[in-house]
Parts: sequence; C-alpha cells; structure tokens
Amino acid sequence: MPYELRADIFSQARYSLFARDADYWINSAGALLPVSNYNSIELTRNFIQLSGYAIDPRLQFTANLFSSTALNSTVFLGWMNFRFSKAFDLRAGNWIVPGTREWNESFRYTLGADRLMATTFFRPNISPGIWAQGEPLENVHYIAMVANSLNRFNQGVERVGSSKAFGGTVWWEPMGPFGPGPSDIENHERPSPRIGTNVAFSRESNQGFGATETGNPEDTILRLSDGTPLFRPNVLAPGVELRTTDVSLWAIDAALKYRGFSLSSEYFLRWLYGFSYVGRDIPIGSLFDHGGLLQGGYFLMPSKLETFARSSFVTGQFGGGYEVGGGVNWYFRNSRDWRATFEVLNINHSPAQNLLTGYRAGESGMLYQLQLFTDFF
Repeated sequence: MPYELRADIFSQARYSLFARDADYWINSAGALLPVSNYNSIELTRNFIQLSGYAIDPRLQFTANLFSSTALNSTVFLGWMNFRFSKAFDLRAGNWIVPGTREWNESFRYTLGADRLMATTFFRPNISPGIWAQGEPLENVHYIAMVANSLNRFNQGVERVGSSKAFGGTVWWEPMGPFGPGPSDIENHERPSPRIGTNVAFSRESNQGFGATETGNPEDTILRLSDGTPLFRPNVLAPGVELRTTDVSLWAIDAALKYRGFSLSSEYFLRWLYGFSYVGRDIPIGSLFDHGGLLQGGYFLMPSKLETFARSSFVTGQFGGGYEVGGGVNWYFRNSRDWRATFEVLNINHSPAQNLLTGYRAGESGMLYQLQLFTDFF
C-alpha cells in the first residue's frame, strides 16, 4: 500500500540568567510573593516527530513526543488529517488552539529566543479538538478549530465543565508567500506584507475549585493584568472564588518583509465576563485587558546574521507590565534549521507566567538568554 514515514528531531537548548530589580510583588489577593533570581541551562523543548501518510497519500499523520527539562514533563501532541483539497484539510488531534498570530506560528520561527510577554499572557494553549485549514483563495489562509477548552494541556476526560472552545485565524499575503515567522531570511526582492486576525471564545471552568491546593497549572493561563491567576480565591474580592467565566479574545496583526528587513505587530483585546462564583457579591461584572507587541529585524549578512529589537505590553483594570529588548540571530546554514540566538530583555512587572518563555508573574529585572536551536531530519 502507499506509505511514507519521515522522522525529525528538533531541540532548543537555552541558558537563562535573570537579575531581579525587586525582591517581591503583591498580587490582587494581597499576598506578598518573592521575585527570585535564576541562572539555569535547560533543554527547553525537544520534539521527536514522526509524520507521513498511509493507505492514501491524502490520509496523513503527525505524531510529536514533546519533552522539556524546564517543565520536567513529556507530552504527546499530534494529529491525523485528510487533505481533501488545497482549500480544505480536516484534522483531529491534540494541538495549538488558534488565538494569536505569534502563538499560531511555531516557536521554531520566533524572532528572539521565544514568544513575547504579551503573547504569553493572552494566547490560548493546547487542547484536543477538530479543525480545518487551507487556502480557499489565492494567498488567503485560514484555520478554524473546535476544542475541549482554550487550555487542556494536562487535563483528562474528567475535567471540570463540559463546554467547548472555538479558535480561528485568517490571514492574507497579497504579494505572495510571506514565509514562516517574522524574519526575512528569504530576502524578499519586493515588499511582502501580511495582514490577519484571530479570535477565540470559550467558557472556562475552575479546575481546582474549592481545593486547598491551588497549584493546578490548568487554572493559571487566565490571569489578571497584574499576573494573578483569575481562579485563585479572593482575587476579585475577599471571600470570593470563581467557578466559571466566559472568555472572548480578538487579535489583529500586520507584518512586512523586504530585502532582509522585517517588521511585525499584533494587538490583543480580551474580555472576561459572565462570572459564576461563590461568596459575597463582587463589584466587577466583567474585565477588559488589552496589549500589543512590535518587533523588527534586519540581516547584516543576508540569510546569516540578523539583529532585532522587540517590545510588548499588557494593561488592564489591575495594572500591567511591559518589556523591551533585542539581540542577534546567527543562522549557521543560511536556513531556519540551525540558529543561535542571544537576547536581552528588560522586564517591568510581568503579568505573564510560562517556564518555557522565561516569564514569571510579577517579576521585574533583566533577562539574558543564549539559545541554540537544532533540527535533525
């Protein structure tokens, strides 16, 4: 029978050094939390990927075994799909829920060491689901996904709540292929713009509701604009704990590549509403947070040596934070497959937390990152 199997191993090794500017921060529940320096070498991401097709070349599969020393975990990701046409590719599996542009693009193609703080704060996560993607019109692309929730990375079938989530994205590349990621390693001979928009909707449940132990990571992706996890007791008012909330996310993005120069931006708008809770009445009926990112790069040596600068911010009713920084990328083989990155970021009151991206909620200080990305295939 027709059959194909491809093997690919790509790894991201990173040295991180964070020097704090403050010893502690106070979250919205009034808790005083330490801000720690850290100095660590980690295999941040390691993927073993098997992909191909069987029976029919249109019946395809991708299986990823993902592990990380930063998280001390190993997770299966992947999907099966049937490619009916260029316009309609139907997939089912465990993968990224669309919601923001930088999130929807692979970590392999970020301009710096990882995705930015604002993306880390606003984006959905990974969930089992069914989705379609394709190019129905020339240079117009889409992805539309129905998933269990915006964040079901580690939840099992006995998760709290039964509502579904929707994530979608559409983008237009009017002058032809934009290429993956924000860097112009292709060295486009004419301006190559891209514009797009992303949405995500869900009703999210408190997976640790009423538990004395509140360390469930599934409850930490939704945070107030100061970095406090939304589902923690007492964050909206003393004696109050949320059961569920509706989430609506909208992001718009624009980017340009031309002769080694690149510029990309994205703006995020998020609404939290329809609160169900126990305890006293709360004076807050809804929350609106917004933020943005801007990043640009230029190849001093075409397809080889790139300098870049990046910044992002988040703001809302409970405050906010921002970052600014830059660095260099060295592409060993004049391609994205092998890359070394050095980056320095000045972080001020991070509202985001993710051990993979280097952000800890409430931290302020300087983050230095030296990274090597390799791809064996």
